[in-house]
Amino acid sequence: MKKIICTLFLGLMLSAPAFSQAKKPVIMVQPSDAWCERNGCVTTYDDMGKKVPMPDYQAAMKNEDMRAVISTMADFMAENGFPLKSLEQELKKIQTGSAELSVLTSKDSGAQISESPLDRLRRTAKPDIILDMDFTVRRNGPNKQVSFNLTAVDAYTSTIISGNVGTGSTANAPMNVLLTEAVLSFKDNFLKGLQNHFDDMFANGREVTVALYRFDSSPVDFETEFDYNGQEAELSEIIDLWFSENAVQGRYGSPEKTENMMKFTQVRIPLFKEGLNGKPRAIDAAGFANDLVRFLKKEPYNLVVKSVPKGLGEVWLVIGEK
Repeated sequence: MKKIICTLFLGLMLSAPAFSQAKKPVIMVQPSDAWCERNGCVTTYDDMGKKVPMPDYQAAMKNEDMRAVISTMADFMAENGFPLKSLEQELKKIQTGSAELSVLTSKDSGAQISESPLDRLRRTAKPDIILDMDFTVRRNGPNKQVSFNLTAVDAYTSTIISGNVGTGSTANAPMNVLLTEAVLSFKDNFLKGLQNHFDDMFANGREVTVALYRFDSSPVDFETEFDYNGQEAELSEIIDLWFSENAVQGRYGSPEKTENMMKFTQVRIPLFKEGLNGKPRAIDAAGFANDLVRFLKKEPYNLVVKSVPKGLGEVWLVIGEK
């Protein structure tokens, strides 16, 4: 099975020129929500007293067929130099507590902001692309037919990059042969979707969301005025200007704003920035917003700002307390 599918995907990736010209994306493969539901791999997490259902990836990784498919993809990516993240290993890291961060609180007031286990998983692994794996097997006597669905999802925005469905013929053949036939039926569309997404991402940055709030104990809100280059301006205007100067090509959506909150969506950020050691490093929404936090800490604002990552593609900045 590994040899057949590895050969298939090797041919696919070598035909995409962007992968050889640009820094390769970090990819993580995971079972789709639909597959988990059909196979009873579902659990719940406590979201401030409310039970919320979510896929149970630990249970899914015990399924022999799904484990074999993900393992095959992992072998292929490793052999071709792609920084694939192991879903199973990331789950183990979180389970042992090394990456556990279930509840974030204000040091002063004890205010709580939580994140889902799925957001925590993605923020820990930091993949660029999620490949959702799904397949069904229909049996008619000794014959089987496999329908295979591979969906590429931007891990930062949860938008679908490429959704592809393939169905193999009905035959008395090994599972790996049927899976390979199903994937072959949509390989061209799959590659085209990835190619278009990477072209846009490398040229124009990736999209994230940055939301700003205030604790009710904060003496400053977003209508408070400060001196900006010799003229008075509301804090919201100053922050808006900061985004226009720091987003890639000044691109972001029109912000929502009140005296107590601001929300910037479709903010284009670079894939990499120079780290403290002078070397480029991948950044997410929180990494991008760190520069805004440092800006607001300086004169004349002198604001205390709490940064709360909400997965890879969203961060909350709360002014007033840590």
